[in-house]
Amino acid sequence: MSEINKRKQRIIDATIEVLKENSIEETTVRKIAAKAGLTTGALYHHYRNKDDILFDVITQSLQFTHKMVEEVKNDKVSCEKEKLLAKIVSEVTKRLSKVDEQKLHMLLLCDAIARNREIIDKYQINYSEIITNTGNLFTNAFGIENNEYKNAVASILIAAIDGLAMQQALGVLPKEQEKMIEIFNTFFVESIPLFLKNNMK
Repeated sequence: MSEINKRKQRIIDATIEVLKENSIEETTVRKIAAKAGLTTGALYHHYRNKDDILFDVITQSLQFTHKMVEEVKNDKVSCEKEKLLAKIVSEVTKRLSKVDEQKLHMLLLCDAIARNREIIDKYQINYSEIITNTGNLFTNAFGIENNEYKNAVASILIAAIDGLAMQQALGVLPKEQEKMIEIFNTFFVESIPLFLKNNMK
């Protein structure tokens, strides 16, 4: 990771910590900079404003498939079905296990939808990339070549993950979530091939 990326990661991590202790309105660039151990000037070198930082916070929690697609392209992750599925399950588990970040994801997304058109446009592009990336992984894992099917299945998976994030934010799910995450992953790993077998004829 480059020095610039390391510093941006430091800012993102600091923002998450500040948001755990403050509302969105109370979260300021000054507080984020202080938590990151930086001056506000150093922070502004990487981000125009607070909204840009918050966008990167959500992007990082959402874009768990982007890195995997790049790793597949660069042959760092095997394209063999079982190994790729295991990697997808691992990454989904990591995201669903970050309960605080899941709650922040829902909070920030609702805030953006309520007040900021520019950010909504960025999220739309971001979600399109996520669906495309996930669909591309499904091409390797399940052999889905039909774009309509792979994008639909990818959209359903992402929607299900976001649905769990909402339930986590509302406190609906049990505090011990390991079993729930295991069931979630097993459901998709078992149901997607069955669905494709019955419909991709």
